[in-house]
Amino acid sequence: MINIFNLLMYFIFPRTCACCGRNMPVNTVNNICEPCLKSLAKNDGLKCVVCSMPLKDGGEHCYDCRHSKIYFNFLKTPYVYTGKIKKLIHSFKYSNRLFLAKDLSKPVADLIIKENWDKETDMVIPVPLHFIKKFTRGYNQTALLAAEISKIIKKPLYENILMRSSYTKPQFGLNRKDRNENLQNSFSINKKHESFLKGKNILLIDDVATTCATANVCAELLKKSGAKKVLVIAIARTEL
Repeated sequence: MINIFNLLMYFIFPRTCACCGRNMPVNTVNNICEPCLKSLAKNDGLKCVVCSMPLKDGGEHCYDCRHSKIYFNFLKTPYVYTGKIKKLIHSFKYSNRLFLAKDLSKPVADLIIKENWDKETDMVIPVPLHFIKKFTRGYNQTALLAAEISKIIKKPLYENILMRSSYTKPQFGLNRKDRNENLQNSFSINKKHESFLKGKNILLIDDVATTCATANVCAELLKKSGAKKVLVIAIARTEL
């Protein structure tokens, strides 16, 4: 039965879809309407078996995974970074729409469970944000996403192990070479907790995988500190 107070609040302050703006049903707990959810570009076509880059012409591996040293074991995403999911992630990341963490974490957690990654994961670690960026933005969107995912898959979240040790310019618009150079020495492991990583399987959380340079640098650090496996999950993967 619909609560009278909730019904009244709905008519005064109707919940609208964060993507298209249409009114949501009374008592809904979601912030994205069903038609928008169904229209998001799923990353379920031909793709690289390691990094999940969509491959229009097929094949098992993308160019980078064939010719570069990849430190993470696998990277997966439920969506391709285009259209409505791109708009939603941008709103979540830059427009203070923190409530989208729950909506965006659900399909990511569903994929984790589908791949049985929840069973082999020992801990969840988000890609960190430099304290200056976190201060100016007000939050680390990846940490919010990781917090929701850790609740769903019932694995501990650790935000104080992997750290952003230097302030770098935004990765947006940079090619792979420039991204790698931009990330040099930008991450570090908290020495107080380094021994805690030995033999552990890490689930690393990111928002968008572009060239996977950030995920790869983080995975390298985690493995050099003793992590057994690094599995990376993000909301969306960019296309070629």
